[in-house]
Amino acid sequence: MESSGSYRYRPATPLYAYRQSWFSRYLAPPVRELLDAGPFAEHALRSPRHANACILFTDIRGFTELSRSIAPGVLIGTVDRCIGRQARAVERHGGYVDNFTGDGLMAIFEGPGMEENACRCALEIVWGASRQTPGRDEYAVPIGAGLHSGDVVMGSVGCESRLTYTTIGETVNVAARLSGRATGRDVVISETVREALSEGLAGRFSRLPGRSPSGVDPAMALYRAMLR
Repeated sequence: MESSGSYRYRPATPLYAYRQSWFSRYLAPPVRELLDAGPFAEHALRSPRHANACILFTDIRGFTELSRSIAPGVLIGTVDRCIGRQARAVERHGGYVDNFTGDGLMAIFEGPGMEENACRCALEIVWGASRQTPGRDEYAVPIGAGLHSGDVVMGSVGCESRLTYTTIGETVNVAARLSGRATGRDVVISETVREALSEGLAGRFSRLPGRSPSGVDPAMALYRAMLR
Protein backbone atom coordinates (compact mmCIF):
# COMPACT_ATOMS: atom_id res chain seq x y z
CA MET A 1 0.00 0.00 0.00
CA GLU A 2 2.00 2.98 -1.26
CA SER A 3 1.58 6.43 0.20
CA SER A 4 2.57 9.91 -0.89
CA GLY A 5 2.65 11.02 2.75
CA SER A 6 5.52 11.10 5.21
CA TYR A 7 5.54 7.33 5.50
CA ARG A 8 5.14 4.59 2.95
CA TYR A 9 2.00 2.94 4.28
CA ARG A 10 -1.37 4.23 5.40
CA PRO A 11 -4.09 2.16 7.09
CA ALA A 12 -7.03 1.05 4.97
CA THR A 13 -9.00 0.04 8.07
CA PRO A 14 -7.85 0.94 11.59
CA LEU A 15 -6.78 -2.23 13.34
CA TYR A 16 -5.31 -3.04 16.73
CA ALA A 17 -2.50 -0.49 16.93
CA TYR A 18 -4.75 2.49 16.28
CA ARG A 19 -7.67 1.34 18.42
CA GLN A 20 -5.57 0.59 21.50
CA SER A 21 -4.18 3.98 22.49
CA TRP A 22 -2.27 2.58 25.49
CA PHE A 23 -0.45 0.17 23.19
CA SER A 24 0.22 2.59 20.35
CA ARG A 25 2.32 4.79 22.64
CA TYR A 26 4.97 2.07 22.57
CA LEU A 27 5.24 2.26 18.77
CA ALA A 28 6.79 4.81 16.43
CA PRO A 29 4.36 6.25 13.85
CA PRO A 30 5.78 4.21 10.91
CA VAL A 31 5.26 1.00 12.88
CA ARG A 32 1.66 1.93 13.72
CA GLU A 33 0.96 2.50 10.05
CA LEU A 34 2.69 -0.68 8.96
CA LEU A 35 0.80 -2.74 11.52
CA ASP A 36 -2.44 -1.37 10.13
CA ALA A 37 -1.56 -2.53 6.62
CA GLY A 38 -3.56 -5.69 7.35
CA PRO A 39 -2.22 -9.07 6.16
CA PHE A 40 0.68 -7.27 4.51
CA ALA A 41 1.94 -5.89 7.85
CA GLU A 42 4.57 -8.52 8.70
CA HIS A 43 6.06 -8.44 5.21
CA ALA A 44 6.12 -4.65 5.27
CA LEU A 45 7.85 -4.53 8.64
CA ARG A 46 10.53 -6.93 7.44
CA SER A 47 11.10 -5.12 4.14
CA PRO A 48 13.78 -2.41 4.51
CA ARG A 49 13.38 0.80 2.55
CA HIS A 50 15.65 3.67 1.63
CA ALA A 51 14.62 7.18 2.60
CA ASN A 52 16.00 10.69 2.80
CA ALA A 53 15.75 12.05 6.33
CA CYS A 54 17.15 14.53 8.80
CA ILE A 55 18.32 12.87 12.01
CA LEU A 56 18.35 14.61 15.38
CA PHE A 57 20.16 13.30 18.45
CA THR A 58 19.92 14.92 21.88
CA ASP A 59 21.81 14.16 25.06
CA ILE A 60 21.86 15.41 28.65
CA ARG A 61 25.29 16.80 29.44
CA GLY A 62 26.97 15.68 32.65
CA PHE A 63 24.49 12.85 33.05
CA THR A 64 26.99 10.29 34.38
CA GLU A 65 28.10 12.59 37.18
CA LEU A 66 24.50 13.56 37.91
CA SER A 67 23.42 9.93 38.19
CA ARG A 68 26.05 9.36 40.88
CA SER A 69 24.98 12.27 43.01
CA ILE A 70 21.17 12.18 43.24
CA ALA A 71 18.60 9.67 44.43
CA PRO A 72 17.30 7.13 41.88
CA GLY A 73 13.75 8.49 42.04
CA VAL A 74 14.92 12.03 41.38
CA LEU A 75 17.12 10.80 38.51
CA ILE A 76 14.23 8.97 36.85
CA GLY A 77 11.91 11.93 37.38
CA THR A 78 14.45 14.29 35.81
CA VAL A 79 15.01 12.11 32.75
CA ASP A 80 11.31 11.32 32.31
CA ARG A 81 10.20 14.96 32.33
CA CYS A 82 13.16 16.06 30.21
CA ILE A 83 12.53 13.36 27.58
CA GLY A 84 8.80 14.06 27.64
CA ARG A 85 9.31 17.74 26.81
CA GLN A 86 11.68 16.82 24.00
CA ALA A 87 9.31 14.25 22.50
CA ARG A 88 6.45 16.75 22.47
CA ALA A 89 8.70 19.29 20.73
CA VAL A 90 9.60 16.72 18.08
CA GLU A 91 5.92 16.06 17.40
CA ARG A 92 5.13 19.79 17.20
CA HIS A 93 7.77 20.21 14.53
CA GLY A 94 6.57 17.31 12.40
CA GLY A 95 9.06 14.62 13.38
CA TYR A 96 8.79 11.43 15.39
CA VAL A 97 10.94 9.72 18.01
CA ASP A 98 12.74 6.68 16.62
CA ASN A 99 14.05 5.61 20.03
CA PHE A 100 15.05 6.85 23.44
CA THR A 101 18.74 6.57 24.26
CA GLY A 102 18.62 6.61 28.04
CA ASP A 103 19.29 10.29 28.71
CA GLY A 104 18.43 11.50 25.20
CA LEU A 105 16.57 10.60 22.06
CA MET A 106 16.90 10.01 18.34
CA ALA A 107 14.27 11.70 16.16
CA ILE A 108 13.46 11.43 12.46
CA PHE A 109 12.26 14.22 10.18
CA GLU A 110 11.16 13.50 6.61
CA GLY A 111 9.59 15.39 3.73
CA PRO A 112 9.77 19.01 2.56
CA GLY A 113 11.48 21.35 5.00
CA MET A 114 12.79 18.50 7.14
CA GLU A 115 16.09 20.25 7.97
CA GLU A 116 14.32 23.47 8.85
CA ASN A 117 11.84 21.65 11.08
CA ALA A 118 14.54 19.57 12.75
CA CYS A 119 16.74 22.59 13.50
CA ARG A 120 13.91 24.64 14.94
CA CYS A 121 13.01 21.64 17.08
CA ALA A 122 16.60 21.25 18.29
CA LEU A 123 16.84 24.93 19.19
CA GLU A 124 13.57 24.76 21.09
CA ILE A 125 14.75 21.70 23.01
CA VAL A 126 18.22 22.99 23.90
CA TRP A 127 17.25 26.57 24.65
CA GLY A 128 14.04 25.56 26.36
CA ALA A 129 15.98 23.33 28.76
CA SER A 130 18.07 26.31 29.84
CA ARG A 131 14.93 28.25 30.77
CA GLN A 132 13.15 25.37 32.46
CA THR A 133 12.39 25.82 36.14
CA PRO A 134 12.85 22.43 37.80
CA GLY A 135 9.82 20.99 39.52
CA ARG A 136 9.75 18.87 42.62
CA ASP A 137 12.08 15.85 42.41
CA GLU A 138 13.68 17.22 39.24
CA TYR A 139 17.03 18.76 38.37
CA ALA A 140 17.71 21.36 35.68
CA VAL A 141 19.93 19.73 33.05
CA PRO A 142 21.76 21.16 30.03
CA ILE A 143 21.12 19.45 26.67
CA GLY A 144 23.27 19.21 23.55
CA ALA A 145 22.02 18.26 20.07
CA GLY A 146 23.45 17.15 16.73
CA LEU A 147 21.83 16.95 13.28
CA HIS A 148 22.72 15.54 9.88
CA SER A 149 20.63 14.71 6.83
CA GLY A 150 20.97 12.25 3.97
CA ASP A 151 20.16 8.73 2.89
CA VAL A 152 19.10 6.23 5.56
CA VAL A 153 17.69 2.72 5.67
CA MET A 154 14.54 1.97 7.67
CA GLY A 155 13.69 -1.57 8.68
CA SER A 156 13.58 -4.27 11.34
CA VAL A 157 16.72 -5.33 13.19
CA GLY A 158 17.19 -7.85 15.97
CA CYS A 159 16.70 -11.58 16.39
CA GLU A 160 13.92 -14.16 16.48
CA SER A 161 12.81 -13.24 20.00
CA ARG A 162 13.18 -9.46 19.85
CA LEU A 163 12.88 -7.05 16.91
CA THR A 164 12.76 -3.30 16.61
CA TYR A 165 11.93 -1.09 13.64
CA THR A 166 14.54 1.63 13.37
CA THR A 167 16.62 3.84 11.10
CA ILE A 168 20.29 3.09 10.43
CA GLY A 169 23.11 4.19 8.15
CA GLU A 170 26.00 6.62 7.87
CA THR A 171 23.69 9.62 8.22
CA VAL A 172 22.52 8.34 11.60
CA ASN A 173 26.08 7.67 12.75
CA VAL A 174 27.23 11.17 11.79
CA ALA A 175 24.29 12.81 13.58
CA ALA A 176 25.14 10.85 16.73
CA ARG A 177 28.76 11.97 16.58
CA LEU A 178 27.75 15.59 16.09
CA SER A 179 25.59 15.32 19.18
CA GLY A 180 28.64 14.06 21.03
CA ARG A 181 30.58 17.10 19.82
CA ALA A 182 27.95 19.48 21.18
CA THR A 183 28.50 20.87 24.63
CA GLY A 184 25.67 21.78 26.95
CA ARG A 185 23.27 24.40 25.51
CA ASP A 186 24.67 23.71 22.06
CA VAL A 187 23.30 22.61 18.66
CA VAL A 188 25.81 21.28 16.12
CA ILE A 189 24.75 20.69 12.50
CA SER A 190 26.47 19.49 9.36
CA GLU A 191 27.11 21.59 6.29
CA THR A 192 24.48 19.50 4.50
CA VAL A 193 21.84 20.58 6.99
CA ARG A 194 22.83 24.26 6.99
CA GLU A 195 22.68 24.48 3.20
CA ALA A 196 19.01 23.40 3.32
CA LEU A 197 17.97 26.06 5.87
CA SER A 198 16.25 29.35 5.21
CA GLU A 199 18.59 32.36 5.25
CA GLY A 200 17.32 33.59 8.59
CA LEU A 201 17.77 30.29 10.38
CA ALA A 202 21.11 29.51 8.72
CA GLY A 203 22.40 32.83 10.02
CA ARG A 204 22.00 31.63 13.58
CA PHE A 205 24.73 29.03 13.04
CA SER A 206 28.42 29.91 12.92
CA ARG A 207 31.30 27.83 11.56
CA LEU A 208 32.71 25.48 14.17
CA PRO A 209 36.53 25.57 14.24
CA GLY A 210 38.71 22.58 14.90
CA ARG A 211 38.79 19.02 13.68
CA SER A 212 35.71 16.96 12.92
CA PRO A 213 34.86 14.14 15.34
CA SER A 214 36.08 10.64 14.52
CA GLY A 215 33.85 9.04 11.91
CA VAL A 216 32.87 12.35 10.29
CA ASP A 217 34.31 13.38 6.92
CA PRO A 218 37.06 15.90 7.79
CA ALA A 219 36.11 17.89 4.67
CA MET A 220 32.58 18.45 6.02
CA ALA A 221 32.12 21.86 7.61
CA LEU A 222 30.28 21.89 10.93
CA TYR A 223 28.20 24.73 12.36
CA ARG A 224 27.06 25.61 15.85
CA ALA A 225 24.29 27.62 17.43
CA MET A 226 25.20 28.22 21.05
CA LEU A 227 23.17 29.65 23.89
CA ARG A 228 25.06 32.06 26.10
